[in-house]
Amino acid sequence: MILQEPKYIEEMSNELWFKNFQIEVVLELIFEGATVPFIARYRKERTWNLDENHIRNIIEIRNKIEKLYKIKKTAIKGIEELWKMTSELMNNILKAKTLKEVEEIYKPYKSKKKTKAMIAIEKWFQVIADMIKKNIDLLKKDTELVSEKLILKDLLNNYSIQEIFKWCTHIISTEISANADLRSEMIKILQKNWTIVSRKKTEKALLKLNEKDKWQIHKFNIYSDFSLKLKHLKPYQILALNRWERIWILWVKIEKTEEIYETIRFYYAKLLDIKLPFIDILEESFKDWYITLFKSVEKELRSILNEDGEDDAIETFKQNLANLLMTKPEYGKKILVIDPWYRAGCKMTILDNLWKPIKFDKIFLNDINKSKLKLKQILSKENPNLIVVWNWTWVNETIEILQKVTNKEIYIVNESWASVYSASKIAAEEFPDLDSLDRWTVSIWRRYIDPLSELVKVPVGSIGVWMYQHDISEKKLEKKLWDVVENVVNEVWINVNSASSYVLNYISWINKKVAKKIYNNRPYKSRIDLKKQLSSKVYEQAVWFLRVPDSKEELDNTDIHPEQYKLTKYMLKNDIWPDDFESNKSILTKIYPDVKITTLDFIVESYNNLWKEKRINSTHKKVTKKIILIILKSEIFLNELLGMLLLFERL
Repeated sequence: MILQEPKYIEEMSNELWFKNFQIEVVLELIFEGATVPFIARYRKERTWNLDENHIRNIIEIRNKIEKLYKIKKTAIKGIEELWKMTSELMNNILKAKTLKEVEEIYKPYKSKKKTKAMIAIEKWFQVIADMIKKNIDLLKKDTELVSEKLILKDLLNNYSIQEIFKWCTHIISTEISANADLRSEMIKILQKNWTIVSRKKTEKALLKLNEKDKWQIHKFNIYSDFSLKLKHLKPYQILALNRWERIWILWVKIEKTEEIYETIRFYYAKLLDIKLPFIDILEESFKDWYITLFKSVEKELRSILNEDGEDDAIETFKQNLANLLMTKPEYGKKILVIDPWYRAGCKMTILDNLWKPIKFDKIFLNDINKSKLKLKQILSKENPNLIVVWNWTWVNETIEILQKVTNKEIYIVNESWASVYSASKIAAEEFPDLDSLDRWTVSIWRRYIDPLSELVKVPVGSIGVWMYQHDISEKKLEKKLWDVVENVVNEVWINVNSASSYVLNYISWINKKVAKKIYNNRPYKSRIDLKKQLSSKVYEQAVWFLRVPDSKEELDNTDIHPEQYKLTKYMLKNDIWPDDFESNKSILTKIYPDVKITTLDFIVESYNNLWKEKRINSTHKKVTKKIILIILKSEIFLNELLGMLLLFERL
């Protein structure tokens, strides 16, 4: 048996249920440097309409298979260099389905020090260990295994029987640990019908907590005496248990029972192809290592549960973030922004319709009459279109005063990430003359005006979009949320002449350096004008996300890629629709080789408003022509029409 390189396409197709050619096309395009948004939008013809999520799944599964192959390769090489490889060990490595399984098999051989099992094998105890695994008692007089008895007799010249059995136990225990089938079966047994339990730590242990953690104890009383079948455990419960175990309020375990022991013991006997009961030494060997095996499998199973909990939470985060980013911008409005505080006063800012702060002031909630008077003066003089209030401690009291002096619309905005922005380098660059509190205020009102443009300046992991955000792997969360931001930015049209460099940075193939270059060379009269600032590859990948509304070329204000302009204009000129594709296929292919009916669908959708207008005009012309022809060719119809006109004239 040898390790063979995975058949990536076949394995991915089986897991994802995509056609082989779809996976091949995606991987080929990624290798060529195409980005996920570009493939999803402009290579639909080749991928058969795979969207961003499908494409990212293909990339993730490809990486996952490759990582598993590489760690197996490393494990095999490491064990072979030690001259410790056996057919059973090789089989276990080849059958392993997760990184964790391979790591557990390889763990004893990674150490520079010799393990007790290795030493036992060098001392020739393997033969005796193999006999024990066959449930054969070599000490019985009626045993006919002559050669094995001779080896045992030789060993007894140097070791006691207790020492021999102890060394054999090390060998058997290591083999049990490395057995992929046994480990997999243990996971299945626990997943099927077993229980996770949590208990509150002792009062003595809780006293050692810091004040911040002590204050939170009451929040999770529900988990202080908790048990639930693993298969019924909800993702949010997994994250909750993890949080309170991590700060030492709870201890959490998978319940260990005699039934589990007996079940896995029976399975081990089946693997060894022997009948129960075990001889004493085999029972002792299995029992000793069962404790270690259970701990290891419990750790792996908790890791699997954690991943499920994280994945579910991340899906919630992604949806919440996408909804937030897709909020419609409110441009061109004058706004009064209020930061509600009590002792320090409510800081107020007036923003003009170009987002610039033009006035700063304060009111104090402990002097309601004076606050009302000042608010009336500001509202009368500045006449803002609406009022935005931060969702802070004194928000209700602030709104109550506002409602007594004005009927203007009042919006409450979440400020959970504003402190991150206000202390950032970006904020200092944008507002060098403002202190952090004023920058905080600015970030709130700009978040209301255009959430997308403002949120892209904040690390995605800092955007508060769900309660368990900080209980998830930061690297994993940031990667997934970055994908969401990238999807949204590339989904909505971006005006290249008004977008900030921070938004531009999320566009396909545009890095910070290119984003600043685009930003610093505005305005652009057309996409062709923009091309002067970009390399050919960046232009190809990024230009369709960037619109130039004032361009003389009307297609520069659509999602249509410049490479499809010629095709679009031909369609418009000749009134070709998706249902006309087959009859015009040969001509269309010459204009755009990758053309499919989906290409035409995309162009129609992207050019929808103008297309509708042209379609109506075209249809109107055709109908008019038909009516004229009927009138000219049909004397009867003409006479009837004249008769009807005379009748209407009389009436």
